[in-house]
Amino acid sequence: MRSRSSQLFRISSCPAVLSTALFVAATLTSAANAQSVFSLGGKEYAVKDLGVSHQQAWFDVENERFEKSKRIVDDIVFDMYVEAEAKKAGKSKETFEEDFAKVKEATDKDAKVWFDKNKDRVPYPYEQIKGEIKKLLASELIQEKRAKALEDYKKKNKFAFTMTGPVAPVVQIATAGFPSRGPDNARVTIVEFADYQCPHCKAAATAMKGVVAKMKDKVRLIYLDFPINPSGISLTVAHGAVCADEQKKFWEYHHLAFDKQSTLTKDSPAALAKELKLDEAAFSTCMGSARPAERVAKAKAEGERLGVQGTPAIYINGVRMTHAPTEEEITKHVNEALKGTAS
Repeated sequence: MRSRSSQLFRISSCPAVLSTALFVAATLTSAANAQSVFSLGGKEYAVKDLGVSHQQAWFDVENERFEKSKRIVDDIVFDMYVEAEAKKAGKSKETFEEDFAKVKEATDKDAKVWFDKNKDRVPYPYEQIKGEIKKLLASELIQEKRAKALEDYKKKNKFAFTMTGPVAPVVQIATAGFPSRGPDNARVTIVEFADYQCPHCKAAATAMKGVVAKMKDKVRLIYLDFPINPSGISLTVAHGAVCADEQKKFWEYHHLAFDKQSTLTKDSPAALAKELKLDEAAFSTCMGSARPAERVAKAKAEGERLGVQGTPAIYINGVRMTHAPTEEEITKHVNEALKGTAS
């Protein structure tokens, strides 16, 4: 039986694991770069011949395989680190793993801080889950310790990941008529599809605000609604954003709606308009017209054409982000795009 710490680290010295990883590496030739992926009626089709949504779906599958392969390699390299360090310390591998997994126990204060920060998405009272929070915090510490040890071991031994990943499709997005920030001639264009009731979209909106402020004239942000919450509230709030845009207050409404995400209702558009001191009569007239529904439907249809299935979906110069849209990750992708547009 494998030790608990070994299961936690997802490591194994079994030769079969190494063989599996090598097999994955050998077979992970991106189909996106293949001459042909299928033939029909005597015609050969490559990924580039497919519609944009299918190109993205193909990339997503290939990229998932690529990321899994990287994780397998990390497990193998960490296993090598454990064996080397255990030998150096004169310990068995199992004993070294158990010692490695020992971290400072989380306190009640630590658990309460975590709970207060995450209580909006935790449906249980603090006292009921305090013990589980402490276990989670301990697990996070172990994973951080593992990541640091792996990074140091890779650097010390001149590690290089030599597999080639799939190439993401670059898509053209119809953005005319949708709200934007930043200069029209910015070198990097960010297109964001989001839902006002999506917690990750709220985080992305905050991150995007920081990126736009930091990058200034280098970035243009364009926002398209993609309401998918079944409550219908995000759709109504999105309609309100169109009407706020008619009064040149889209971004103020946009950020206020995300700030109040946990209390949004179908009556929120009028309340948000009042708080922003918009012309309430004009806002009401707009909400009663067909204009809001038409623009939101147009945005959602564009997302569906591109293959958007969840929110937030963020495209940087036509390439969809595959990592969590934190300010750090968005900034990293923008900087990479800036290098690509350098003359």
